[in-house]
Amino acid sequence: MNISKLLVLVLLLSNQFIFSQKTVKNIDSLLVVLKSSKPDTSKVILYQTIAGHYNVTSLDSAKPFAEKGYRLAEKLNYDKGKWMNLNTLANYFERKTQYPEALAIYNQALDIIKRINSTKGFAVVLNNIGTIHIKKGEYQEALTLLFEALKAEEKLNNQNGISQAYNNIGVVYYYLQNFDKSTEYLTKALETQEKLGNYNGLINGYNNIGAIKIYQEKYNEAIKSYEKALRISTKIKDKKNESIELANIGICWVNLKNYKKAEEFYQKSIRLKDSIGDFAGKSRSYINYGEAFSKQNKYDKAMEYLEKGLAIAESNNLKKEKETAFYLLSKVYSKKNDFKSSNEYLKKYISVKDSILNEAKTKAITEMETKYQTEKKEKEILEQRTLLAEKELQVKQKNYLLYASVGFALVLGLIGYLLYNQQKLKNSQLKKENQLKVALAKIETQNKLQEQRLRISRDLHDNIGAQLTFIISSIDNLKYGFKDMGEKLANKLSGISQFTGQTIYELRDTIWAMNKEKITFEDLQARISNFINTAKMTSNTVQFSFTINPEVNKNRIFTSLEGMNIYRIIQEAVNNAIKYANASTISKRVYKKNDKLQIAISDNGKGFDVSSIEMGNGLHNMRKRARDCNAQLEINSEIKKGTTITIKF
Repeated sequence: MNISKLLVLVLLLSNQFIFSQKTVKNIDSLLVVLKSSKPDTSKVILYQTIAGHYNVTSLDSAKPFAEKGYRLAEKLNYDKGKWMNLNTLANYFERKTQYPEALAIYNQALDIIKRINSTKGFAVVLNNIGTIHIKKGEYQEALTLLFEALKAEEKLNNQNGISQAYNNIGVVYYYLQNFDKSTEYLTKALETQEKLGNYNGLINGYNNIGAIKIYQEKYNEAIKSYEKALRISTKIKDKKNESIELANIGICWVNLKNYKKAEEFYQKSIRLKDSIGDFAGKSRSYINYGEAFSKQNKYDKAMEYLEKGLAIAESNNLKKEKETAFYLLSKVYSKKNDFKSSNEYLKKYISVKDSILNEAKTKAITEMETKYQTEKKEKEILEQRTLLAEKELQVKQKNYLLYASVGFALVLGLIGYLLYNQQKLKNSQLKKENQLKVALAKIETQNKLQEQRLRISRDLHDNIGAQLTFIISSIDNLKYGFKDMGEKLANKLSGISQFTGQTIYELRDTIWAMNKEKITFEDLQARISNFINTAKMTSNTVQFSFTINPEVNKNRIFTSLEGMNIYRIIQEAVNNAIKYANASTISKRVYKKNDKLQIAISDNGKGFDVSSIEMGNGLHNMRKRARDCNAQLEINSEIKKGTTITIKF
């Protein structure tokens, strides 16, 4: 079978993201409602809804909301809210292809669901765990879970959930090469989703049609199905599915031998997968791209992209992708007449394939053997305990008279020991209570400080912000009322208006920092992205880019002062590049070098001589802000070659 056909069906998985995958039309309104909501069960659901929206539209923003929703549900002892937010949080890690973390959180949600016996919860979480096992090539485990999920969905009469379970069961049967069963369940899924008119279900349905058409070698019909899925994915802003459809269309063009078209779609898919951190999808796209070059007899290029895909698959333990990469590399080396390397990769391919098919059987045998050995050891321990008890009884009988003579003394000693232990326990309890009181007092103090901080930020926003806005309005009215004023006065009033507007903008940034005791990497990233979007609107001639290297630790936490200073340095550097450097491109890059976090802001402007120019207030302020963050600020510039400002932590 053509290896491209195997790759397509990796894309058919349908996750049951109930309560988490739905996008919200007006997310800004929900965020406003969230700020003013009381800490009750409704707010728990609101956190989960917002996290679910960001899981689809802006993945890195989803995690904080799901975590806050879970903490509030835990505080309220709201079990439904706990498992819903845990499920959404696990969805986040699954979309990041961090499967161990996702499985751990799904199982945590499942423990709660078992305790409260939630049929809906079983349907959601079992299906999600099943899809992870499919992605890891653990098909027997996946089938068991998916049929359990299907039973729960049928009990609820949830047609959408039933359809998604059908879909995933069909995928598993495909991998197990049971094509009759696969076709049966995939057809059931498509028919149900067409009746429901469900966007995500229709995407999977069209993917299924496309996969079947590829299997039948009807590639033009497959492209039409994938294009329909692509239009729906774009409409609901699901970037992960967009990247999948682009890769699927690329596979079709490869089979039609239109390699130029195939390359166009593969490149789009890889860029999109890279932007959302989809390692499994990126691995598959590189492998497909390598296969396209192989079919053009461009073997060096084919090897380059196949090895890139293999490296990602090995670092993330993606068995199906490793299997495909080994197979294709074996073929490429064979075509290059390097039969030794071809044979080595063929052995690796067979080994991975056999491990995928036999892993479930091996695991079952191991579990049975372990169970047998455990039962055997338990029986031996029980026999030893019985023998020991008999011997102890004999010793007690022989020493009965001795025990009687000293029994009274032992009783008195025991009573004294118990009294001593009781007093010791009481003292320990008092000590713990005092420690708890101190801890509660500390928490209360922190809460009061946070309330004071929020009150000050509200006052700044409501009073000073409103007054600054009134000043701008008054200046504009003056300009309108005195049309014949001198040019100098008009320019002065415009300058005051612009300065006041900038002051409002900076005031909002200050309020943002004040509202947070700590600033996460995701918070800072979102703030920088918003600033770049604003800069784009005011500078149409400048191209902006913002990249974060994969090795950067995104769990890093900054103090509010550090976060604000970093943001201000980036803001000042970008503004200088726009105002003074006449730059056409400005890039922001976050990366690690020598185990140190570094942020570089570069432009292609006119540059300057660092050794001869006199540093202005802006550059001096940037250096001071860097020192306040315990960081170094490095300025590199060359005339006509641009400027790079680097913050080194």
